[in-house]
Amino acid sequence: MKLTRKVKKVQEALVAMVQKEYRHAVEVAVREEPGPFGLKVVVACNPKAHPGTGMKKVLMDEEGTTYGVHGEKELADLIRQNGWVQTPPDAKDFLKLVNLACFEGIGKLADTEFQFVQKPSALEFHFVKIEHPSGKRIRMVITARAA
Repeated sequence: MKLTRKVKKVQEALVAMVQKEYRHAVEVAVREEPGPFGLKVVVACNPKAHPGTGMKKVLMDEEGTTYGVHGEKELADLIRQNGWVQTPPDAKDFLKLVNLACFEGIGKLADTEFQFVQKPSALEFHFVKIEHPSGKRIRMVITARAA
C-alpha cells in the first residue's frame, strides 16, 4: 500500500473515532505535523471542541506503521525498533513523544521530573502526569523490554 493511501486510511479511522464522541455530526479537520525523532503526527480534531476533547493523534514512521493509543503498535514497539532499550534517546524529546503517543499531545506532564532508568533487559521511562484541574501529580512508568 502506498504511504499516501495509508495516511488517508489512518486519517479516516481517526475522523471516525472523533465523530463517535458526539451524538450529532461534527466537522472534523485532519492534518499532518512533524513529530519528534523524524516521525509524522497524524491528527483529526473537531476545531469547535472544548479544550482537551475532540482530538485523536497517532505517530507514523517512514514505513507507515502507526504508534500510540490509536496506532497499530504500542510505544514500546517503537522503543525496541529504534534500539532505544540499549541506547535511550534524548529524554526531553522522548517526553514530547510520550505526550503525543499516550495523551493526544494535550497531557500536562511535568517538564522537569522525567528520566530513563536502565534495567537488565528493559528500559523504563519515569515521568509525572499532572491531572487537570486538581493538579494531582501521578507518577507514571513506561517499560519496554528487550525483544
